[in-house]
Amino acid sequence: MPTPSSPARPRATRRSRLLAGALAAGLLSTLPSAASAQLVQWSTAGGGNGHWYQYVSATSIFAPVSFGTALAAAQSSTHLGLQGYLATVTSQAEQDFLNGAFSYLFGFGAVSTTWLGASDADVEGEWRWLGGPEAGQLASYTNWLPGHPIGGDDFDLMALYIGAASTPATFGWASLRSTDGALGYLIEYSGTSVPTVPEPAAGALLLAGLAAFVVVSRRRRMA
Repeated sequence: MPTPSSPARPRATRRSRLLAGALAAGLLSTLPSAASAQLVQWSTAGGGNGHWYQYVSATSIFAPVSFGTALAAAQSSTHLGLQGYLATVTSQAEQDFLNGAFSYLFGFGAVSTTWLGASDADVEGEWRWLGGPEAGQLASYTNWLPGHPIGGDDFDLMALYIGAASTPATFGWASLRSTDGALGYLIEYSGTSVPTVPEPAAGALLLAGLAAFVVVSRRRRMA
């Protein structure tokens, strides 16, 4: 895992710059295909929150996913009309569900990393969720690996680390850099449905139909 970096420098607007840069980079990247995605619901009947979760793996262990790509993909994703965002893990029960919900992609040493939606780019040590209902909130529940989060300016992003070289597997959070790649990312879907706007063609057809109806009605009255 990464080693501690140099002492922190002023970070007033680092998160906004980091996210803007990461999102711009992600929009220019090729997103993993839908074939590599897995989708499950943490049902309320099973004690869950009713949210949907999607794990999207990298296309190859030799082609890791950047944070920018993961962020752009999550923010542009919807499911059943619900907006997607990089997953926010707010309880041990939610973490336990995610641990067993997916077939994660593993690299060398039976290790996997998956992007989650938190950063401390604004204030060192204050890890805040970036999206969903918890956007801007401090991560009150944490699941950091020993030695994490790493201090300093560079290690501003959160990922789920999975080590499966021994039994049971190790699941914990790691702090990574924006230049690091992960072998996948987790999207969460919840909250208010995404509003739908009628397509222009459909609206034009509707107006044309109403106009025709008015003309026919007037002709009948005049006959």
